[in-house]
Amino acid sequence: MAKGKVLVVDDDPVALEVVRERLVGAGYEVIVRDQALGTSEFIFLHQPDVVLLDVRMPGLSGDKLAAILSRRELTKRVTVILHSGSKENLALLAKESNAFGAIQKTSDDKKFLAEFEALVAKSRAR
Repeated sequence: MAKGKVLVVDDDPVALEVVRERLVGAGYEVIVRDQALGTSEFIFLHQPDVVLLDVRMPGLSGDKLAAILSRRELTKRVTVILHSGSKENLALLAKESNAFGAIQKTSDDKKFLAEFEALVAKSRAR
């Protein structure tokens, strides 16, 4: 049985596949999207436990999408985690957008999974 269902949203196909493989390897059921637009409806249809959002995407940034999701009745209870390779203050961006937390993109599988699973455990405990 999967640890939970995760929706990964990233416009970079390589990053999307790397994160998908990491999470599947760790026991999660993973669904993916390569764009932010339309994600609210996708979440409603697929009911993920966690949404991992890339911050820098064309059309609608991950932080803006997180803010929208937090205000919609159908999506506001989903745990949203921002994911970015940029050096901006992700913790502040997560707070401002009402995301549950944030993870810096890394090539270190163990570091990514440790941070992801710590945030998931914390969200389940609330």
